[in-house]
Amino acid sequence: MLVFRNLLIVYCDYGRLANRVHTHINALAWCIENNYNLINLSFCKYSYMFERDPRHKYGIFQQEENLINNIFLLNSCKEFARKILLSDKWIVRLSWFINQVRSNDSNIIEVSDINSQIHHKKINLIRNWDINCSELLEKHKTEIRNFLTPTKRILESSANIINYLRSKYGCIIGIHARRGDYVNYLNGIYYYPWDAYIKWAKETKKILEQTSKNKVGIIICSDEKLPSSLAKDQFIHLSKGEEIMEDINILSMCDYNLGPPSSFGTWVSWYGEVPRLVLYRDTKVFSINQFQVSKSC
Repeated sequence: MLVFRNLLIVYCDYGRLANRVHTHINALAWCIENNYNLINLSFCKYSYMFERDPRHKYGIFQQEENLINNIFLLNSCKEFARKILLSDKWIVRLSWFINQVRSNDSNIIEVSDINSQIHHKKINLIRNWDINCSELLEKHKTEIRNFLTPTKRILESSANIINYLRSKYGCIIGIHARRGDYVNYLNGIYYYPWDAYIKWAKETKKILEQTSKNKVGIIICSDEKLPSSLAKDQFIHLSKGEEIMEDINILSMCDYNLGPPSSFGTWVSWYGEVPRLVLYRDTKVFSINQFQVSKSC
């Protein structure tokens, strides 16, 4: 009988970059802890944005090099696997060597689900995007952050922007103005007008300048084109980042972040260890204690 040892495959094409990162790093944390290889077919197309560590590249994490992982480095094999793994019929037919890990109580895959269902001599498959391994993520955060370091080009371009702002200000507030798809998401509950973001930013600036007496600057990043009118105050700067990873990296290097509920904002806070305030329509910024670093992602 053909035996596959210590292999986890994840495949769930849900959301954009930040959702895929959430899935990936939680699966990665479990695999590091349990000495498993990981093949994340849903992360492969985003992997070019990150520096490639020999153990972690193309959405594949190798504790030790093996034939199966090397096969999956081929794009043709990835595409073939995606077609097979999307089919419930084929998952059943191939159950002699594929073991699907499922959620027990909700749509979230918990560590307990993986631990209780994992099969050490089969290929293990997760087809959920929401994986929660928060304790293991905290334990292995340094290694995971290193694996997901942005490429040199992105690091340099975002650092140039932050260094310019540092030359002018003692403290930088990063604003993530998520609009785009939020106009329809949950009937627009988190789709805020531009003047609301400016109000929250100025409230934060006032508190910071009262407590630390540092000169405070603001940089705004968004998935929509930023109106030039937002920068009528000299301390407000608009990101000109042409790709999402540049904005993520800029925000991760700020001193404080504000933004609506979003896996994008959670990743920025967790990766950069930046205190973050999640914004709701009735939010009023009155204390720096409202800002907290995300301990999970």
